Amino acid sequence: MIVAAGQALRLPVSAPYLGASLGSIERSGDERDGMKANETTLRKLIQGDQQLLVPLYQRQYTWERPQLTQLWSDITAQVDVLAEHRQDAPSHFLGSVVLAPGPELAPSRSQWIIVDGQQRLTTLMLALCAIRDHLVAEDPTALERINELHLINKFQQGELRYRLLPTQADRTAFKACVDGAIDGKSDSLVGNAYQFFRGMLREFDDPADPHDIARVESVLLDRLNLVQILVERDDNAFRIFESINNTGMRLSQVDLIRNYVFMCLPTRGQHVYDEYWKPIQDLLDAKAMEQLMYLVLVLKEGGEAQYNAVYRGHQRLLLTLSGSESRIEEYAQDLYRRARHLKQILFPADDLPFAERLRFLKEWQASTVYPLVMRLLEFREDDHIGDEELNEALAYVESFLVRRLIAGVTTGNLNRIFQRLAVQLAAEEEVPQAIRVALSPARLYWPSDAQLREEVRSRAFYWQGRTVQQKLVLRRIEESLGSKERVDLADKRITIEHVLPQSMTADWLSELATGGDDADLLHRQLVHTLGNLTLSGYNSELSNNSFAAKREQLGHSGLVMNQEIAACERWGKAEILTRSDRLADRVIAIWPGPEESGWGSSASRDWTLLHSAVAALPAATWTSYSDLAELIGSHPVPVGVHLASVPVLNAHRVLTRSGQVSDSFRWADPDDDRDVYEVLRAEGLIFDEAGRASADQHISVREIAELLGLPIVADLAETETTGDESLSPQAMTTLEQRFMNQLNEQSGPQAAGAVQRLLEHWRSRGGEVQYGTSANASCAPVIKVGGRLLYAMRFYPKTTEIPFGLLRNRKPFNDPALREELRQRLNDAPGVDIPVAKLELYPPIKNTLLASIAVYDVVVAVLDWFMAKVTVSED
Repeated sequence: MIVAAGQALRLPVSAPYLGASLGSIERSGDERDGMKANETTLRKLIQGDQQLLVPLYQRQYTWERPQLTQLWSDITAQVDVLAEHRQDAPSHFLGSVVLAPGPELAPSRSQWIIVDGQQRLTTLMLALCAIRDHLVAEDPTALERINELHLINKFQQGELRYRLLPTQADRTAFKACVDGAIDGKSDSLVGNAYQFFRGMLREFDDPADPHDIARVESVLLDRLNLVQILVERDDNAFRIFESINNTGMRLSQVDLIRNYVFMCLPTRGQHVYDEYWKPIQDLLDAKAMEQLMYLVLVLKEGGEAQYNAVYRGHQRLLLTLSGSESRIEEYAQDLYRRARHLKQILFPADDLPFAERLRFLKEWQASTVYPLVMRLLEFREDDHIGDEELNEALAYVESFLVRRLIAGVTTGNLNRIFQRLAVQLAAEEEVPQAIRVALSPARLYWPSDAQLREEVRSRAFYWQGRTVQQKLVLRRIEESLGSKERVDLADKRITIEHVLPQSMTADWLSELATGGDDADLLHRQLVHTLGNLTLSGYNSELSNNSFAAKREQLGHSGLVMNQEIAACERWGKAEILTRSDRLADRVIAIWPGPEESGWGSSASRDWTLLHSAVAALPAATWTSYSDLAELIGSHPVPVGVHLASVPVLNAHRVLTRSGQVSDSFRWADPDDDRDVYEVLRAEGLIFDEAGRASADQHISVREIAELLGLPIVADLAETETTGDESLSPQAMTTLEQRFMNQLNEQSGPQAAGAVQRLLEHWRSRGGEVQYGTSANASCAPVIKVGGRLLYAMRFYPKTTEIPFGLLRNRKPFNDPALREELRQRLNDAPGVDIPVAKLELYPPIKNTLLASIAVYDVVVAVLDWFMAKVTVSED
């Protein structure tokens, strides 16, 4: 049918502006299946006593400078055609316009609904307004001429006088342009478009050519061709609109829902828009509105709701209400109610008794619990529960999240847990206790007090969750200690500090070995536990200093938890475990535990993270029992025992710390008699004569976290990359000196000199160097791309890290071929052999290799190549 041809010609409503020649397009009118199509121009489209109306179900005006600039370029190209008197040259095809009869269609006047094409029609009318206002200074008659011929219906009243009437959200700004009441910079896209054309006309106006602006007006009216498609009165205009605009998801899901709602409201649309829809738009931005639609669907359908299919879900709901405008209005009224609840969740007012709980959930980024919170706010509004009960219910939800984080429980099933609970919860129940019981089954892993104490002592808290979540737990603990000195714990400069540092020094090894323990083993077991972590605004100053130096700094801190650490004479196993127990007491007091009456024996340990980590190991790589123990917060022995007793994919890729197969390794199948060394060699692992796997193929704890996509990895990468541009030159000099001192101490003067020369070379090419502010000193030769920093390598005191994991998300190195080329270029250096399995990880190169002239020259060439690739991609 003819609409198919119209769709082929049509410009997307939301897509960037595109024009075309009409030379090859059929110019004759056509009529099939009750729809009429013919070629037209703006002059013909708006002539006579008629009005083009953008319906409620259309979205707002969206064109911005890129689309406007392209249109202006096409206009001026046609102006050149007129100036050269080439009237027979092809005119410019602008797109199609689909129109349906409006409610005011009558013999005396006509009103047409714009089913498709509102963006370009609105733009053309704004350009006419700009031409009028440009001409009026020298030709006062231009005002009346353009108004009455093209912009208004002189003898109509109110909104009927405007030949084009945009959707409600744009009407005020558009009418101001038509009425000549817009002044100065506008805060709307409509006003911005008008100002754009005013500016273009000022630049284009040639005092020596009295006809140039007249040619622009002529092009707008007569040389921008449109295909006009008319829909018969009996056709469903919205269905046609939906078929045109839903292809390729050019409209957002919220746009489509709104459109469908107002399609169902032929007589009460304006009332529903004014009473409910506009207030919703005033409450929430576009992202929050999309979230609202999903939450409403969850409360209706539970686990069946899908975020990417919100429109279809709401369409199903509306179909059950179709035929009754009053029921559709009730649907919109409920949306408005839910919007107010979501606004409370996202921006809790200070006078709410439970505001602190809501702020915690927002900062935790706990959107998975929002369906349940929405249900609770509904119960509160309906007087089923009071503020105290709501606060208690949120306390259990908060505890469930925090205790599971501390215990290292994966978050993959949280969405399903809270969706189900939100649907099943009944107002007739004792709501807080009902939530507590529903979250308490052992299979959901809400740790009891006893389990929590053990997890605080042994779990690698630093690898659990997001950095913001870890800081939030420590902040709540600090706030519970009742500090008399006010400290802004939300200050971004306050970061997580390892008291026992991540990188060991001779002083710390001696400190840990005092009790006769294996210092290296103790470090791996304790360094990332909650008992060894605190908050500090002096992370870089504390660095890897001895405890004596840290103790003095922490003693001056305004945080009670730091003063308690400073009260210790030394910092070793006993002190860390003692502090762990104190912190566990605090956590238990702040966050109440589950209902344990039906548990029986205590819940078993959740090994999900271990299984996922081992399964993620690529071929030709290996990791150690110690690495896995550090990741999950355990000891290497139980990790080894578990892997030996439970079938786990890739368990043969887990070796001892020295890279050898454990004597206790056995295949899961007792009849499997393969030689594990032969299997690993066949996969690409390289062993030396002593049977030790290549260190280059080792997967570190951080790389395992990267493979699993643990949230903390993204936080660490961003923290290391961005640095702090607000630092003073003096502070930057201090960071530089700290890095060079540690580099010299741990890699030797020759390697330090090589790194310094590499950085000087980078600066000479126009690059920048940023120094890390975290405790582990580092620096990177960086280049800015689109406001973000990019770097090919990052120097640490012992190693140079290649950040493939970061580059894979940054242009142009999101292209795997470019990352592979970077790997191959680096492997040209003698002694460097980065395996292909690490193409998305953070493989290290020993700094001592840089002392070799051959390696140094390769790295210089790599940096030059990297800068050239980034520079070309920006162009």
